[in-house]
Amino acid sequence: MPNKTIAELAEKPVDELAVPQQASVKTQSKRTFNIFGSHAFIALLLVVAANFLLVAFNPFTNVDPDSLPALKSWIFWTKQDYEHMQPKADVVMLGSSLLMNSVWMQEAEYLQKDVDIVVNRRSKYFESQVQRYIPTYKGAAFNFGLPGSMLSDDYMIERTMFDGDRKPRFAILCLGPRDLMDTSFSCAGATTHFKYLEKFTDTRDLLDIAYTSAWPKINFVLREAIYCLGKKHHAQIASGEALKPVSEAIFKPVTGPSPFNIKTDFDKQFAFYKTEVEKGVFIAKPNAQTDSFFDNGKDWKKRFKDSNDEMFANQMIWFEKLMKELKAKNIAAVLVNMPVSELGAKYIPPAVYKRHIDALKMMASKYDCLYVDTMQQNDVAFDMKDFSDYGHMDASGGRKVVDIVARAMANDPRCKSLLAGGTR
Repeated sequence: MPNKTIAELAEKPVDELAVPQQASVKTQSKRTFNIFGSHAFIALLLVVAANFLLVAFNPFTNVDPDSLPALKSWIFWTKQDYEHMQPKADVVMLGSSLLMNSVWMQEAEYLQKDVDIVVNRRSKYFESQVQRYIPTYKGAAFNFGLPGSMLSDDYMIERTMFDGDRKPRFAILCLGPRDLMDTSFSCAGATTHFKYLEKFTDTRDLLDIAYTSAWPKINFVLREAIYCLGKKHHAQIASGEALKPVSEAIFKPVTGPSPFNIKTDFDKQFAFYKTEVEKGVFIAKPNAQTDSFFDNGKDWKKRFKDSNDEMFANQMIWFEKLMKELKAKNIAAVLVNMPVSELGAKYIPPAVYKRHIDALKMMASKYDCLYVDTMQQNDVAFDMKDFSDYGHMDASGGRKVVDIVARAMANDPRCKSLLAGGTR
């Protein structure tokens, strides 16, 4: 039987054998047409068109970034304090916790009262030291030191906050070797500071230097291309603001303050275990400096385990961008090499420290600004009593740093003129 079937097929014309293939092609074409004409495909086209219109018209453009839910991190509180401080700061000090801790502790010592660093960033001690040399100085100083901050974070602070009536006269960059090459640091766009501040500016021009691996870049591009991705809070705020006049008229007369908005001591005791920062927890007290020393050697060594050339090169790009924008905004820069403890210095490769110093000197020369090396002062020396661990200083260390910088600025003719009230 099979042989007979094959023989019969062999006798048929070729074009008759092709008919089923043509029918198959027509069937496939019909199926393809059915796919493009299906409800699912039409719905997909409508979604794409809607996304295109949303991207083009951006209905959430007027949503205030400050109104969006945000983790109350160090940068959140610091931004609030800076923008509401009176008088407005004309001198800002930028850096990591190496700056933050020491200046904060010295402030409590100087004022002889408790200082909550979360909500009080003003440095009246720095102001008093400038006034020692320049009695006509009437400005205010602000401590922008942030835990884990890198130069990329300093750039984002300048980009998002140093404008209009909040533009300072001076930006003092207080930098240690770690601030340009920390080996525990992944990329600029990964920090809490960067993620919070990017809400206030368009960061598309920073994509290549903010994210050094592929997936974060892809994630960023998707967020930009798919409008509703990550916009749920924008929608809530926009609709809430629209409904607020009606809802307040109905509910305000019959409701009182919510107990959920009140922070108790029970809430505060867990502050150290959260990324969120609480008021009333990080308190510097006067006359509290002791000879105690916290051994953070394991963490310190990890940060300097190699030269991390790739990260250093990346942070130098941010350094350059920061210096260019400071110059464009007519903000005088002062570059400060921060102190390193005798114990901490043993674990910083000499080539890494030299590279750090060379970078500061190069930028100071290129942008014609004051450079201050706190480690090269004839009349001021730092010893282990000034440090609370391998890198962080106590109140005495903070006092020495502020004294050195204030004196150097007062002795520099251009800085002195600006501090005395002159113009650039």
